[in-house]
Amino acid sequence: MKGAAGIAAGAFARSGLLGLLEAADRNRDRVRVVAYHRVDEPENEPDLDPGLISATPDDFRAQAEIIARHYNAISLADLLAAHRDEAALPPRAVLFTFDDGYADFAEHIWPTLRSLGIPGVLFVPTAFPDIEGPGFWWDRLHAALRRTDRPSISVDELGTLPLTNAEERRAAHRAIRNHVKSVEHGPAMAWLDAVLGGLADLPSVHRVLGWDALRALAADGVDICSHGHLHALCTRLSPTDLANDLATSKRIIDTELREHSPIAAFAYPASANDGASRRAVSAAGYELAFGGGRRIDRLPLQDPQHITRLPMLRYANDLFRAQLRPSVAGLGRILIDGRGTQAA
Repeated sequence: MKGAAGIAAGAFARSGLLGLLEAADRNRDRVRVVAYHRVDEPENEPDLDPGLISATPDDFRAQAEIIARHYNAISLADLLAAHRDEAALPPRAVLFTFDDGYADFAEHIWPTLRSLGIPGVLFVPTAFPDIEGPGFWWDRLHAALRRTDRPSISVDELGTLPLTNAEERRAAHRAIRNHVKSVEHGPAMAWLDAVLGGLADLPSVHRVLGWDALRALAADGVDICSHGHLHALCTRLSPTDLANDLATSKRIIDTELREHSPIAAFAYPASANDGASRRAVSAAGYELAFGGGRRIDRLPLQDPQHITRLPMLRYANDLFRAQLRPSVAGLGRILIDGRGTQAA
């Protein structure tokens, strides 16, 4: 199925039909929001979870060049103005968004976007910049499983997980990750710390940009917005804890980036949201919020607190281009497997 999807997308892109459809597309009521996490080569940071790599630097440049040639890249301010009915979007509008604030944004992503005149939105969990810490939990999990010499581990709630080969370690990663995301944030982090402590001694895998670097990016035109404070799933926080997390993140961004007039936008960690969390995001003062869902939204936005995005999962460039068409946007679903599902 995966191979057939890639072949079909490649044939569609090379047939000339895709180009004709793009050139004929004059609709101004659609916005394609693409979502990336890391852009890097896996071997550059072997302790970081490779499942969070959305594209290699070369593929990312090729994808950005596709947008520069065939689409119209817009800014967050453009989308906000269109949402408010203050301005129209151009046809074939695309908004580039990036989650988590990894250092590769400054190293690989922004230089490419800036060279092509493409705006970008970076969603940062505000507890992480300039904080000495171990790093994101999914990177710690990957590093622990990569470094451990244990043949198995007994884990509360999951039983004994064998670790004798790469396939077993991938299965253990999936099982642990899924459990972390299924329970309340605080207990989940305590449970994970106990699991990791039984696997290996870990170096810090903290790779989030600091506030000086983020201010420099904001001064250069990047919109720096909230990805929550703790990067906790909004559906795994109590109403009080969620309200505090949202307010804390917004306050920190407004303080750290006040001279750059940050736009009040939010991206749900791991795209996890429901009606209660969307209402909380709105109450916290975020005018726009981005989730998942893999479709192309239309204006007026059906729900400005749940703008859907097309997650990038190391797709071939032909598929990247093909899925920007409304009739093809859901094709990427069949390429997502247990390793490809991004955590952040």
